[in-house]
Amino acid sequence: MVEPPAWLAQLANQVAACMLPADNLAPVGCHYCEVEDGWEVTIFASRTEIVGGHLDGKTFASAFALDLVSLQQLFNPIREYYWQALSMAPDDELGPHVAIVGDHLGHQVMVRVLAAAPDRFESGRFANVYEARLDDAW
Repeated sequence: MVEPPAWLAQLANQVAACMLPADNLAPVGCHYCEVEDGWEVTIFASRTEIVGGHLDGKTFASAFALDLVSLQQLFNPIREYYWQALSMAPDDELGPHVAIVGDHLGHQVMVRVLAAAPDRFESGRFANVYEARLDDAW
């Protein structure tokens, strides 16, 4: 994948900073692509997979809140702003998310912050029950 422009990487980090963890937030993933009228950026906290014990292999999403005021301040103007409360179809890999479309530093961008990582991404953290430690995979 091509390196994102510096402004886009900075925006992704600023969006991730709007994610307020309820506990120890798992690593944050970012998927981006250039589209004909701008950029699309998808941000999500990775899943944590349990290693050992009776829950071995189970995965859990990181609990976080999203600071919507700080998020919207990254855009001027905002063209669209919405919350998708549930998955729209069985193949909707984005699932519940907040999306915002607007300009950031003169570039048109759509940013989505997902409630949980898409299934196609491997766990970003492992919780080792026997050693009582968290290991980040990415």
